[in-house]
Amino acid sequence: MVVLLAALGALLAPAAIAHESTPVGVQRIEISLGARELVLTITAPPEGGGRMPVVVLPRGDAPPGAVTLAAVPAGGTPTSPVTVPVAPAGQPHQVALDAGTPGVWDVVVADGTQVARIPVTVAAPAPTPGWVWAVRVGAVLGIVALIAALALRHRPRVAVSLGAVAAVGVTVAVTAAVVAPPATSATSAAPAAPMPPAASGGHAGHAGMAMPPADPMLPAMPMTMPAAGAVTVTARTAGPATAGVPLDLALDLTDSSTGAVVDDLAIHDDALVHLAVIGPDGGLAHVHPIRTAPGRYEVRLAPSVGGRYGVFAEMERAGDGGHQVARTAVDVAGPASTAVAAPGPGGRDVAGMRAGVTASEAVAGRPTRVGVTFTENGAPVTDLQGWLGMAGHLVLLGPGAAGVPDPGDPASAFGHVHDMSPAGPAGTYGPEVAFEHTFARAGRHEVWVQVQRDWQVVTVPVTLDVAPETPSP
Repeated sequence: MVVLLAALGALLAPAAIAHESTPVGVQRIEISLGARELVLTITAPPEGGGRMPVVVLPRGDAPPGAVTLAAVPAGGTPTSPVTVPVAPAGQPHQVALDAGTPGVWDVVVADGTQVARIPVTVAAPAPTPGWVWAVRVGAVLGIVALIAALALRHRPRVAVSLGAVAAVGVTVAVTAAVVAPPATSATSAAPAAPMPPAASGGHAGHAGMAMPPADPMLPAMPMTMPAAGAVTVTARTAGPATAGVPLDLALDLTDSSTGAVVDDLAIHDDALVHLAVIGPDGGLAHVHPIRTAPGRYEVRLAPSVGGRYGVFAEMERAGDGGHQVARTAVDVAGPASTAVAAPGPGGRDVAGMRAGVTASEAVAGRPTRVGVTFTENGAPVTDLQGWLGMAGHLVLLGPGAAGVPDPGDPASAFGHVHDMSPAGPAGTYGPEVAFEHTFARAGRHEVWVQVQRDWQVVTVPVTLDVAPETPSP
């Protein structure tokens, strides 16, 4: 009897663990809502629905005021939004939303002008597998019969019969547990936007493929250019785009092979879409458009000069869609840029720091290491904050048909590289961020290195000349 009790004790723990629900997990997503940069951490409710905690953290120079949050079934209209203060930067504010039923929900974030919809999947409760019921019933039967047998041990025949029943119950439970499928096959629900893998040491990135040169007389907006992958992005504005006037840019995503709306993007590197907008003055805006409807994204820009702006959208489709870069361009009216090219490797002052840029010999087809070391008043800067899950970002634009970087020329290759080195003991980075990239073509490249400090993104522009590859003798 003691042996049977021990066997039951060893059996019950694995059965309970195998039936535990796999949590949907936490989604961390950054959005550019009008003039605000917000980071939302969304903890999906348990299977079947319930409380959904959301933490809102403002970044950058968030304007005063508040935003509202609500959880609604996909496409629904909020009825009781929760007001959330969003200033000052770096101070999180948590609210609890209610997603009471299984299905696809929208976390709706609004600032009174723009409305973002972040999809979240609430998993349905999974039915209990038959083998689990067998384990439970067999275990209960065995325990009850065993207790009864011990209580009636002064009646040997009855005790032996009950002991036999206990043995049968344990046999059923053990057999069911042995033939059960592995725990990994227990039901689990994937979130609408899967989380990226945890960052590890080293360097990684996504290089945009150069597209063949196009007709130099590009059409006026709206214009559509096929992406390197399966997604096509079309850019539209509500009216004429003029330098010095805030511009609301709408992006429509469609499948280049079917023409269908693309609404299966996965969160990668803390965003659904990473948008790099490169101006004719060499300026870079690295923003994260809000999803306003299936396949529709919007972002507010502040063009400073007239000319053609290159728009590069990075995204990942769920499943086997993989990483993709789709590109288009926006024409802005106004005076042309008079800006000079950014300096090459060396020192420069930026955001109250001294940034020392180094680059190994840059040769097309060979790995090149680009590093930036930050100091302040001669002391190393070691309080850089992670941004989008990593220590730093390097964005690059290669030479176009004219031999120089041109954001409006499809021949100018685009790339985005990450420094994914682990954080220090205090959870911060610095004084150096470093990147490794293999430049496909020789010629002049515009490079921007970005880090975060005090909840502000710091951008270091660099001009890098890549030498042609020397043929082997």
